[in-house]
Amino acid sequence: MIVIAALTVLVAAVLAARLLYSLSLYALPLWCGGTIAWWTFASGAGWTLAACAGLAAATLLLVAAHLLAGAHSPVLRLVPVACFGLCGGVAGYHAARGLALAFLPDGPTVQGLSLAAAILIGSGAALRWLTVRTGATPSPNPPSWV
Repeated sequence: MIVIAALTVLVAAVLAARLLYSLSLYALPLWCGGTIAWWTFASGAGWTLAACAGLAAATLLLVAAHLLAGAHSPVLRLVPVACFGLCGGVAGYHAARGLALAFLPDGPTVQGLSLAAAILIGSGAALRWLTVRTGATPSPNPPSWV
């Protein structure tokens, strides 16, 4: 019974990590929209206006990122890549730290795992932003190294 419970927890952790990796691209719009909604609600507006303001802010952020991704300057095209990658990395760090602390005591191992996850998830979000926005499709057949 203990083995089944341990395997169930392990499967749940892997599924949570996969979900985090899949949704890391949307960390920046979610953070931006949530911050604007929180600020709007704290200033005395109601829930409805706060939700509309948060949705509008997230939408405007995505529109601005799409416009910057289509710019002619390579520096301007890298701005949304860096922002989405950085925000995805921060989200990956905190999620991996929470998952690691559920299984391990706090220490250098947890810190190392969290940093590795931040690098992997942040770079994955940046690469997914580049892939989705440039129209390139990943090849179904990886190159052969033989």
